[in-house]
Formats: sequence, structure tokens, C-alpha cells
Amino acid sequence: MDDIRVFSGYLVADLVLTHARTIKERRKPLQALLQRLRNQQYNVAQVGPTDRMQRAFIAVAAVSGSESRLTELLAGAERIIFASDFEVAELHRDVTVFSKPAG
Repeated sequence: MDDIRVFSGYLVADLVLTHARTIKERRKPLQALLQRLRNQQYNVAQVGPTDRMQRAFIAVAAVSGSESRLTELLAGAERIIFASDFEVAELHRDVTVFSKPAG
């Protein structure tokens, strides 16, 4: 019998919105980005400090039974992030695999 494999991965993005002068000015584009990711079935959350006017930190997670599919999912999330109103100051990506013999 085949092994059971679960591939999980996440992205953590440090985002900058240079023209935002208040937290309120940052909120609308941030909420739009989070909604775009959710509409594509990603699990996403704002993480880290939330009181910075021009910075936002988000985490995006994905799970798959296939490593190649997980790679595609994370690449899709990256494309959405890079196409947003934010500059990406830093992006960290990590993938783990859980494996267990079936039976």
C-alpha cells in the first residue's frame, strides 16, 4: 500500500505601502489583498504588528497531497501578492511534508 503524504506550505510577506499616511489608508488595499487571496481559497491572516502605517505582514497557507500542486498554489499566492498595491519588502516561503506508511 502507498504512503500517506501531506505537503503543507506557507508564505510570510512583509508588505510596504509607501503612500499610506495613516493606518486607515493602509486598511483598504490590505483588505482587498486578503479578500483576493481568500477568493482563491487560500488561508490567509494578517500577522505581526498591526499598528504600522506603511507596513503590513501577512501569512498565506496551503495544503496538498502533491508537492507539485503545492508549489503551484504557493506560486499563485505570490503572483497575487506581487500584483497588489504593496511593495514586497521580504517574502519567506517554507514547505514541509508529513509522511506515514499506510496500513
